[in-house]
Amino acid sequence: MFLKSLDQKGICSTFMKNSSRIPKVVIVGHVDHGKSSLIGRMMYDLQEVPNGKYEELKKVSEKRGMEFEFAFLLDALQAERDQGITIDTTQIFFKTKKRKYVFIDAPGHKEFIKNMITGASSADIAILIVDVSEGIKEQTKKHSYILKLLGKDEVIVLFNKMDKISFSQNRFSSVQKDLKDFLDKINIKITSEIPISAKNGDNIFHKSLNMSWYMSDTLCDVLDKFNYDDSSNRDFLRIPVQDIYKVSDKRVIVGRVESGKVRIGDEILVMPSNERVKIKSFEEWPKSKNIYSEGDCVGITLTDQIFVDKGNIISHSFNLPKLMKTFEANLFWLTEKKLDFKKKYYLKINTGEYTVNISQINKIIDTQTLESKTGNKLPKKNDVCEIVIHSSQLIPMDDFKVNPKTSRFCLLDDNEIIAGGIVNLDNYPDQRELTSDPNIRSENFNVTAVDRTSKSKHRSGIIWMTGLSGSGKSSIAKEVEKKLFLKDFNVFTLDGDNLRMGLNKGLSFSAEDRTENIRRTAEVAKLFTDAGFIVIVSLISPYRSERKKARDIKPEYFREIYVDASIDTCIKRDVKGLYAKAIRREIKNFTGISSPYEKPLNPDLVLSTEKESLEQSVLKLENYIIEEFSTKNS
Repeated sequence: MFLKSLDQKGICSTFMKNSSRIPKVVIVGHVDHGKSSLIGRMMYDLQEVPNGKYEELKKVSEKRGMEFEFAFLLDALQAERDQGITIDTTQIFFKTKKRKYVFIDAPGHKEFIKNMITGASSADIAILIVDVSEGIKEQTKKHSYILKLLGKDEVIVLFNKMDKISFSQNRFSSVQKDLKDFLDKINIKITSEIPISAKNGDNIFHKSLNMSWYMSDTLCDVLDKFNYDDSSNRDFLRIPVQDIYKVSDKRVIVGRVESGKVRIGDEILVMPSNERVKIKSFEEWPKSKNIYSEGDCVGITLTDQIFVDKGNIISHSFNLPKLMKTFEANLFWLTEKKLDFKKKYYLKINTGEYTVNISQINKIIDTQTLESKTGNKLPKKNDVCEIVIHSSQLIPMDDFKVNPKTSRFCLLDDNEIIAGGIVNLDNYPDQRELTSDPNIRSENFNVTAVDRTSKSKHRSGIIWMTGLSGSGKSSIAKEVEKKLFLKDFNVFTLDGDNLRMGLNKGLSFSAEDRTENIRRTAEVAKLFTDAGFIVIVSLISPYRSERKKARDIKPEYFREIYVDASIDTCIKRDVKGLYAKAIRREIKNFTGISSPYEKPLNPDLVLSTEKESLEQSVLKLENYIIEEFSTKNS
């Protein structure tokens, strides 16, 4: 039931689960050179068009006084039909006598070049289509260069619209030579050159009667003879973690197997933490499999509860991804905005999100002339450039040449995608030494949690108190600690200010350092629970995502307590004078003033310190802890 429910939410699609063995074919080229018409024609010839659809569209075209085009079969939106261009990447299943294919129609219009990149980056076979009547155009060259950067070193070339030039062999040869000269310069090999007419079906599935001078294979023959190797890097287990769900008493880690295979009992590494653990079970409705491989969505439970977060990558202990803070990339700049070296951007790679900045531009490539620009130049919209990216966190990734499936990313600025790219790690060593040694293993001790619980009046627990500065967290924590101690509870308080004077000394209040502050505190809290304590954490912890990470370390022990007081009330209390300084801009990144606070959506307990007295809040929390964690009458 678990993965079925995810599937209904669009997390795991049937296509993704079942298409891993089917070669993907991308068709690229200049706008109006016939990509969509070609796919439409193939749909028609292979009888893949829904009943009545062809006739319906012919009638619509006649009513509008337009000549019917096979591209209309792909245009799902009326607006697209009116505009006369295809504006989205469309995936279509085809089946020849030999095998199945997924065709990706990558739009040629320059405004939608990022969709072309998306389509081409996931393809196994690349087709470049050229209108032989127009010859090589701007997007022809740009798309060819992008194919090269995306690792497509071989291409099938279709010279379309031969009917418009009366099937002239001389014109075909002329455009053929010009294109070969260009592709030679960027080291792309042409595997087949086929003159076609998508409109009439010439040389697509059937030999053309209009081009007796062409003696080679049709497009269908070429595809079926194509040596498609779907086993490359299949030993490289890569499962980017999409989310962690609590199902009954299980923590289920959800992701998609991008490459490799995984079985129950396999020892895996979770990157970037380098924690080792074994696969306990797979969760899937109606019945799980014993082995999951490339393309499968999977829900995993582990033998031990370790910290796993969205964006982590699961691999085996061999053929590991690299861990990088600084790396090179080929970047496709997709916006009118200027690149800003001082600005923080968000990088999305696999299922992770990271704060990065672009520290250097090595060169900008003119895809028309293939000239490289260096110096102080900045990329313009649709430019291709080679850059250096720096992250504040270690990011698990692969070189694109090693594993394309886990090396593609996009850059965001204010939730807008401004660039897409691929990772190039040729000149950068693995930065794994910046984290813990993968050979370090967790040690199991002879005194268990059960042993400790049996000797005390309570189970271990983490009471995570969150709220604005001045809301009353520390005051309540101190009083509750004292009352529980007098009732023979093993209890200790971790206060944010005290931690910043020692363990977390040197951390600022930036978003990155706040994250590290919470991570360290949560790890210390976990150690206290291992020792049999109820630990009360008094920490602003303003972001929901970071509090979720803290909960995920020990979810069965964790309780989120929201100490609710408005910003106005906290300013009035302002015993330390911090709000006054923040308002005067003497303190940067102060929560509630110059930095946001995200209220808990579903806290385990709310203490409304505006409405309740200190004594009432203390009693409320004390009773809650006793009820939740006591094992004996106190």
